[in-house]
Amino acid sequence: MKLKELLIDKIDNHFKDISKILKTSEWGAEEIIKRDGLTSLDKLQELFDYLGIQVVSDENHKQVKYELSTKVNNKIFRYYASYWLEKKKYEIRESTFANYTNLFVNNIIPCLGDIPCDEFNNNVLQKFAYWCKENGGKEGKGVSQHYIKDSLLLVKAVIKDGQEEKIFPDFAFKQIKIPKTLQIENIKKVYTEKEYKKIIDCILNNISSKSVGILLGIYTGMRIGEICALQFSDIDFEENIIHVNKTIQRIYNPLDELEPSKIIITPGKTQNSIREIPITNELSEILKGIKKENNFYVLSNSKKPIEPRTYRKFYNKFMKLAGVEPIKFHALRHTFATVNIENGIDVKTISDILGHSDIAITLKTYTHVSQKAKVKAIEKFNNMFKTKEEK
Repeated sequence: MKLKELLIDKIDNHFKDISKILKTSEWGAEEIIKRDGLTSLDKLQELFDYLGIQVVSDENHKQVKYELSTKVNNKIFRYYASYWLEKKKYEIRESTFANYTNLFVNNIIPCLGDIPCDEFNNNVLQKFAYWCKENGGKEGKGVSQHYIKDSLLLVKAVIKDGQEEKIFPDFAFKQIKIPKTLQIENIKKVYTEKEYKKIIDCILNNISSKSVGILLGIYTGMRIGEICALQFSDIDFEENIIHVNKTIQRIYNPLDELEPSKIIITPGKTQNSIREIPITNELSEILKGIKKENNFYVLSNSKKPIEPRTYRKFYNKFMKLAGVEPIKFHALRHTFATVNIENGIDVKTISDILGHSDIAITLKTYTHVSQKAKVKAIEKFNNMFKTKEEK
């Protein structure tokens, strides 16, 4: 009997026995088989190749032996990282899985992929951090500190999981020094008062479904994905409230040859992202004026939404029409938070509108001191030292 026929016979008639054998696999193969229902030869063979498991035929006894203990030289990081990532696929959001995959493919595996698992220690992790600064990223030109930190978190997660499986040495993680990366100073993050007034005037003179999205960014601080996913059914026109309950994004998965990128609409990232935002009567009337059907998306005024990447192109063109040098769409969110704080609105209220879980996030991330605020601070300070006659 040929090897293929032996395998098929073994799979079809003794799958439970195979599962019992697989249960001893340190790579956790049984878990994957049960979860995905891998009962065909091709699927099982694909799984074995994926995990580095050898299939040995003993033709004399007409039986198949599954050698589940992977060779030491096959216990390299890329294999276990792939196994870990496959497990996480069923535990995390699809967008998060895509982000993890891109980090592994573009930054982690190029550096650590071929290192044997039993050689990992804190020195390897430290060298990886330094490598990221100079050679990390898709183009191999280095990555930011934030990118390095995210990559290290993933690598540590893989190692922790592998330590439980006795694949990686049992060592305690030490503090890894994150190398400083070049920071571009004075990056403009908010529009000035003069600029956003010009933007609003241009929108009011060119009202359309698309231009209203920019108005929503200015007056609500909503994220671009939330605005793209907004439907008229999410707006309570009687109470003048927008119900933010979903977001749209394009995710990229370089490992998926059939669909390397796709659009997904998901609930908010956190419970705080699902929120209610009050709007003015004026904005409510503008939205009513363009509404066609209740289930239509606001930006497209149709059943099909506009994705963020496409909308950003419109946004950049519109800014030039308004006579304003465009900066990132997220700048509208920054501007919303900053202007409100400058005008005395309490941070907790702004934090709730933005959908943050902690006001510290609002203060740290979205508020930037404007030139106007600096002038006010200097004037107030100078007034403290003026004499009564001068005042």
